[in-house]
This record gives sequence, C-alpha cells and structure tokens, in this order.
Amino acid sequence: QVGERIKRVVAEFFSRNGLSVIAGNYVTIIEADISPDLKNCRIFVDIIGDKSDSIIDILNKNSGLLKKELARKLTLRQVPQVDFALDNSSQNALKIDSLLDREAQNFDQKD
Repeated sequence: QVGERIKRVVAEFFSRNGLSVIAGNYVTIIEADISPDLKNCRIFVDIIGDKSDSIIDILNKNSGLLKKELARKLTLRQVPQVDFALDNSSQNALKIDSLLDREAQNFDQKD
C-alpha cells in the first residue's frame, strides 16, 4: 500500500517536472518496492532509449529532490531512502516472445 502511494507520487513528480523524457529517453515508473521497515524504497523504471545506465545514474544522483517531495506529500514517520533501478521485464518479455516465435517456426518446418 505504501509502495503504491510512493509510485503515484513519483509518477506525478516526473510528469509535473518534465522528467518523463530525460536526454531523449522515455522513462516510465513501473513499481516502487519498499522494505518492510519502510527505510528504503527501490523504484523500478523502464527506459526506452539507449542510455539507460546513465539515466539511472542521473536519477540516483538527484534522488534527494524526490525524497523531499515524498516528505511533503506522504504522512510517514520516516521518509524512505530512494534508489532507482532498471526494470528488465519488458526486455525479457521480448526475448521470450522471440524464442517462442523461433520455436513455432521450427515446429512448422518439421511438419
């Protein structure tokens, strides 16, 4: 529940501050995973573009601004430390889809 609230605040913050596109790369908030003690929060993002590692570095270097926004918007005893990570699920899905297509073509060729 707290993770969903954080995800919503982060998405609004990105939208309001023009952070949905950074250096020509599209950034989408996928999930906010918060630790059980609520001290740490890892925000998973999907980046469409070729500079995903440098975008993650930029986001992590500026996470203090986001922490201030979370403190303003959420009523938590302690605001979690924010860390960004790349979400690879869409890339993994494309790989799986490609493998399934290849296997289907091999199966059709055997018939």
